[in-house]
Amino acid sequence: MLKNALITTCLLIIGAVVAAVLILNIDNAKRAVMNYLSLHLSQPIVLMMGDSHLARYSDWASVWSLMPWQLRNIAVDGYQARQVFTQYRDQVANDNHCVVVVMAGINRISGDSPEDAARALDKLVTLAKKRGKAPVVLEVMYTENEDDAAYIDSLNMLLRNIAKRENIKFASANHLLSSEKKLLSEYSRDGLHLNNEGYEVLVNALKQQIQPYVSMTMNDCRNY
Repeated sequence: MLKNALITTCLLIIGAVVAAVLILNIDNAKRAVMNYLSLHLSQPIVLMMGDSHLARYSDWASVWSLMPWQLRNIAVDGYQARQVFTQYRDQVANDNHCVVVVMAGINRISGDSPEDAARALDKLVTLAKKRGKAPVVLEVMYTENEDDAAYIDSLNMLLRNIAKRENIKFASANHLLSSEKKLLSEYSRDGLHLNNEGYEVLVNALKQQIQPYVSMTMNDCRNY
């Protein structure tokens, strides 16, 4: 009975890997498989949510020296801050992870203000803390479009205030990736999204700023 169950589980995992590789590109396939494993074979320690800046990178586990299946990245291209809250609040309320990492982008509909985005993320932070998790908020990154700068500055100021009020970690990388409130072209593939060099800078910045905090939180949470 046990042997048959193990064989069935292995076949299901192999099927998920093959299906993901056939349907998705390599990075998305890797993330889909690791998320599957995190749900079915282990308890994920870190939950990441947001938009394309998080969604388009597949090796976030290395930031905290985790095994890939110990992290779930459920970020989605194009998500607005209010969608991040409405779509992810059930996952944040789940008890299977210790750290919640969230990044808001500039995706918004006409009439949306920085205050609207900040309120949505504030709800996520409040929910995470209520469930005993440690929220980490990442700075909104500049684009090459200078018209986005005012919105980004206002939202980052609000997010910093939330982090200070709630005594949670706020991580920034604009000072490394941007100049005069514009994303540097050498770090961008299209004026909005990061290229490989940009992700290298971002990942190194996060390692320096939040790795000790997350490591300590994991120790407290799960005797990791």
